[in-house]
Amino acid sequence: MRNIIIFTAVAALAATPALAQGRGGPPAGTPGGGGMGAGPPMTPPGQMGLGAGTADYARGNVANQRGQFGRDFADRQRARAMEQVEEYRERAEARKAQALAMAEAARAGRPIPADASQIRQAFHEDMKAWREAFRIGREDWHQQRQLWLDSRGEMSAAEWALLRADWFAARDAWIAKQVAWAQARAQ
Repeated sequence: MRNIIIFTAVAALAATPALAQGRGGPPAGTPGGGGMGAGPPMTPPGQMGLGAGTADYARGNVANQRGQFGRDFADRQRARAMEQVEEYRERAEARKAQALAMAEAARAGRPIPADASQIRQAFHEDMKAWREAFRIGREDWHQQRQLWLDSRGEMSAAEWALLRADWFAARDAWIAKQVAWAQARAQ
């Protein structure tokens, strides 16, 4: 029984932060607060003696902060999107240059430094990067994949190299068409 009384007293002291830390506050009901967090009572904005319109000013300031946050966020998103487009463009141009060089070697009858499966795989990766960069829908992706990759039977490395170069030409025409459409809508 004695242990229960001591435990209860210790628990009561620990539950009261001011008492547990050795700081007593003014007795309850005295001016200056009382209870946890003692201090003067909080006065709502607009009633602080600063004049009429203080609450409106506070609300406007919060709205301005939220608006600035949104503008900053949108600016960061645009900058990130532009970086991603630039990264895609640089990688795609390097891959396109490689594909055109292989196609030129195939047209000239020179040996191609890769086998057919490597060229087909590189071609597939080119198409996937295009799909991700331009957010091509599932149905359009499947149509393009069927047209360019899946409908092909056994092909030589030279034939895959030529087809890959043709795809880059078709891709460039598609991008030009999309840009023209976007510019027409922007006007």
